[in-house]
Amino acid sequence: MSFVAQRMADSRSALALALALLWTAGLGLSAAPADGASRDGSWRRSAVWDDGNAEFCAYEVDWVHYGTTYPGRALLILVKEPWAPDLDVKADRPRPDGFEVLKLNHVRDVPTGIYTYHQMASVYLRRSSGEIEKIASTSSEACGVTTALMTDGRLDVHSYFDGVADRSLDYPAGVLPEDGLPALLRDYLGDHLPDSLQVLPTLLDGRPASLEPVSYALSRRPAGTVETPMGAVRALELSLEPQGDAAGAPGATSRATSRATSRTYVFEAASPHRLLELRDGRGTQYRLAKCGRIPYWRMSQPGGEEWLPEEVRE
Repeated sequence: MSFVAQRMADSRSALALALALLWTAGLGLSAAPADGASRDGSWRRSAVWDDGNAEFCAYEVDWVHYGTTYPGRALLILVKEPWAPDLDVKADRPRPDGFEVLKLNHVRDVPTGIYTYHQMASVYLRRSSGEIEKIASTSSEACGVTTALMTDGRLDVHSYFDGVADRSLDYPAGVLPEDGLPALLRDYLGDHLPDSLQVLPTLLDGRPASLEPVSYALSRRPAGTVETPMGAVRALELSLEPQGDAAGAPGATSRATSRATSRTYVFEAASPHRLLELRDGRGTQYRLAKCGRIPYWRMSQPGGEEWLPEEVRE
């Protein structure tokens, strides 16, 4: 191929790529994350998600708040669902124009003195690509309610606190929500690992300090054999360390950077990589109490709570 012909072919390729990106943006979809080549979605494609059950894991929690460490519990519920793209909700049944999502419900209940925090985030990711489809969260306690919703690439937050009340912004493409990391980080347990990740700080907070992404350096190491309620399992550890201003560099003055902290996630090495432990630099910790594949929606009658260990029952 001549030099001129090659340049014309390159121009056509670049034009096709630009048109594809514009078409994607017009549909309200975000482009694939820049580190997509480093992601391993084999755990999402596993047939285990087609068994009609959910991955239901309960954790003992030490939650640091008000300068005190409070004991509580968390539930991480991961399940496959059909999606209705026109309504952006779970479909009653699979549809020709729909697709499959994996929904992570991240539930946390922590008593603090005279009142209890009830917090929940639902993160919906496409099973095929791992891209974020929707986020919904709420935090409630005796003072009030804070909610957040991300649909069609737009994030809206409503809070009863002065200074953090109603806010609306474009959700930044390729950024992972902190509350979804117990599922989303499983894409990085394969052979390849990106140098860094962009993470949106938790929305599981009555007073979300910032909606600015934080850059984290990502590292992975074998964590040996870990004793769990399911027996001894091989584990992998992913560590996230804040970078740049988020790490507390001189001149870092925003609330976003002041709240960034290191985070460590310990996953079962075998697919689908259940989360075994979570720790952050402030002292908050999740420790697995029980995990199984169950139809939890059929266990709402009295007696269903007996599946849970005593220490994580409400």
